[in-house]
Amino acid sequence: MLNGTSCAGKSTLAVALQDMLTEAGECWLVMSQDDFFSRIPRAFLRYGTMHVGSFADQGVSLAMVGGVLSRRVGEVGERLLDAYRAAIAATARAGVNVIVDEVLVDESDWQSWLRHLDGLDVHWVGVRAALEVVEQRERERPDRFNGTARAEFDQVHRYASYRTEVDTGVLDPSAAARAVVLARR
Repeated sequence: MLNGTSCAGKSTLAVALQDMLTEAGECWLVMSQDDFFSRIPRAFLRYGTMHVGSFADQGVSLAMVGGVLSRRVGEVGERLLDAYRAAIAATARAGVNVIVDEVLVDESDWQSWLRHLDGLDVHWVGVRAALEVVEQRERERPDRFNGTARAEFDQVHRYASYRTEVDTGVLDPSAAARAVVLARR
């Protein structure tokens, strides 16, 4: 489980880990909220002011309120988040290794993951980078709205307990992947 702010380097680290583990003869599937949420009808999503779906109040709404990231999850959104986590847990229980790219917005996310992953051997990894680094990466990505990384910066690491932490502002993807692989042994 790779947890960190938007633009912390989780997706890049996930691919580097997958490549490294594949070279060692292991099969790992990368799953992320981005992949899952891209399948949800846009009408049930709000992403700042960039996109406001007509049913976002029932789905998942992310917005900046006073410089703080606010996530509101409606009835449909609750079922969607539960299905996302249950799918990952079911995949792992089926014997498939999974690398998850995650953003824990609040304590309910952490508690839900603990419930879904109960009984599984989970290696939580804190993926960090300095605020200036994640904000620069955010400005360079057209699919992000500015301010998300800053708003998430103090939130995402509040609840998780990590076995490993990596700084992707200091380590290149290969070095960060090596650190994660070495720590899991």
